[in-house]
Amino acid sequence: MQKIILTTILLLFIKLNAVSQVDTLKWINEHAHELRSITQTDQSDFSFLKEELKEKEIVGLGEASHGTHEFYTEKARIISYLIENCDFRTVAFEVPDSIMMQIDSFIQTGQGDLKKTMKGMGLYGVEEIYQLFLTLRDYNKSNAGEKRVKLIGFDKPEYWSDPISRDGLMAENVIKIVSNEATKMIIWAHNVHLLKDTTAQYLCMGGYITKHFGDRYFALALDTYEGSVNVLNQGKFEAHVFKTNLHTLSRTMSKAQARRFYLKFNTEDDPFKGALEHITNIYSNWNEPKPIPMRPGIDFDAVLFIKNTTPSIQLK
Repeated sequence: MQKIILTTILLLFIKLNAVSQVDTLKWINEHAHELRSITQTDQSDFSFLKEELKEKEIVGLGEASHGTHEFYTEKARIISYLIENCDFRTVAFEVPDSIMMQIDSFIQTGQGDLKKTMKGMGLYGVEEIYQLFLTLRDYNKSNAGEKRVKLIGFDKPEYWSDPISRDGLMAENVIKIVSNEATKMIIWAHNVHLLKDTTAQYLCMGGYITKHFGDRYFALALDTYEGSVNVLNQGKFEAHVFKTNLHTLSRTMSKAQARRFYLKFNTEDDPFKGALEHITNIYSNWNEPKPIPMRPGIDFDAVLFIKNTTPSIQLK
């Protein structure tokens, strides 16, 4: 009798879970903003961001890995749109400030060996980001004064030995620049740094930024379900194939009708309210993906999801 009861409970749980997934997928399909363009010169499919981000001072653009081609190209398109249409003038990278000072000099003057400088950027030393910097240089050539774009790095090598303190120190650098220079900033970093709140015992960089700026900070996670990615092995690029855990939001989104889409959380009928979900997480050195926990609408305001992704293109 006890076995029958336990079996019945298990079957009921499976059925309820399946129904819940169907309802969630239906909501995703109804609310997903499909992304159709794949060229950096065309940002028209991001036109809805002008209204969505009109009150924001800081926009965090995350990524599930530091070695994914599609994350880089989509973020480059968003950056171009926000600069041209929403008055964002500072782009901050999870890169040592000493390197970004040289790259900022390049986009201001056009002088210097950009490729040589980018060789010190690890997994960010890629063709996709190189092309973004060329685009920003060309933008600055055509604009003057307050319209010109500035690049900064908010990281330092001396932070790396203490990961817990690192997020707080990086956040201090971001907060100081935005506050002192009265600039609207775009942050380029890994998803794990941009979480607004956290299920861990300490705040991520995004948590500190939220404490200071509140709703003026907007966090966008970039996520994927499967594909291949570049990581570092003894300082060299190395591609790996991956597929994220089945019991994740990433897996649910992979079943959506669109293969590339933007999804905003915290709508009136949002099925994620109060839920703890998991999204793909790949670090710079290869380990099997260990999804990170996050609460949609609390940790991230929205997600940009790409079902299948490919490795970034190393700069030659």
